[in-house]
Amino acid sequence: MNMVVFLGIVLGVGYLLITLSLKNIWQNIPGRETPSDYLPKTTLSVIVAAKNESDNIGLLIRHLLAQNYPKNLLEFIIVNDHSSDDTLAEIAKIDLPDNFHILNAQENSGKKAAITQAIAFAKGELMVTTDADCIMGAQWLISIAWLYETQQPKFIANPVVFYNEKRFVEWFQSLDFVGMMLITGAGIHSHKFFMANGANMAFPKSIFESVNGYQGNQHIASGDDMFLVSKIAQQFPKGIQFNKNLDAIVHTQAASTWAAFFRQRIRWGSKNTASNDWVMKLILGWVFMTSVWLVLFPWVKLWIVVLLLKMIGDYILLRAATTYFERKELMNIFLPAFVAHALYITWVGLISLLGRKVKWK
Repeated sequence: MNMVVFLGIVLGVGYLLITLSLKNIWQNIPGRETPSDYLPKTTLSVIVAAKNESDNIGLLIRHLLAQNYPKNLLEFIIVNDHSSDDTLAEIAKIDLPDNFHILNAQENSGKKAAITQAIAFAKGELMVTTDADCIMGAQWLISIAWLYETQQPKFIANPVVFYNEKRFVEWFQSLDFVGMMLITGAGIHSHKFFMANGANMAFPKSIFESVNGYQGNQHIASGDDMFLVSKIAQQFPKGIQFNKNLDAIVHTQAASTWAAFFRQRIRWGSKNTASNDWVMKLILGWVFMTSVWLVLFPWVKLWIVVLLLKMIGDYILLRAATTYFERKELMNIFLPAFVAHALYITWVGLISLLGRKVKWK
């Protein structure tokens, strides 16, 4: 057996073992259901950094205003980060209550600075961040407060799921993303590696201040989520929790074109390469190397074995994720999505390693 074949078998077997381990850890995370009669006591500040979101901001605000949470314990803060479209005009069309605040970002801020500005302004105990292109159910905030008040975590990663798919590129992202949510939950629950999504996370203001916020990684366009959870985990490794609760889901729309999708994933890749979390890097690197091997050596002996090992691992992991998030229909595109996944992982991984410069919008 030559070295190329041996490497492929090692990668394929390792890939299967990693996916089976992640799936098993996910199954052991306790599922939560928000008590229907729960009365929260925590003051919340919901923070949104918005840049050129005129098409989405109105829908988000309507969902925020529909939250089933005591109004005297709640404030909303939207930071307009130098939008050049009608974002502010769209906000002005809505009759906002007194607990809704609109701030203008400081000069040349960027997303991390905009969030930091909002946190400095915030009066709540618990900061909750989401994005301007998201929607959520009425129990979203109360599900977060319930976990916070019963478990007292230092950081809460909540699930993000795509919706309203119309074409294959969007269905593909939805399937890929529920898998990422499973991996996020498994990493946090095992205390081995830590991921989060800025569209749906929560943390006490005091904790943000104690780790000096985003200090040290402001120069990286993406990562308002990953760098923060990593910094908090360094001080409180068992203080990070994943909120496995369907009420806690935030929905957002997938990129509508392959070009937009690749730009997004390259931006995400920039924060992964800059991360100091070696376990997460090992897993991402294993996925990358397995995909690269399959793309580069399709004529090699035992190639089909490595392909099947990756396919079985992906199927088991994604089946568990789509079942929990009630999106089983996404498995209908598993085979073409499996092929697309190997190709995109290879391409995006190579671009990210080359250190292509990216920016938030």
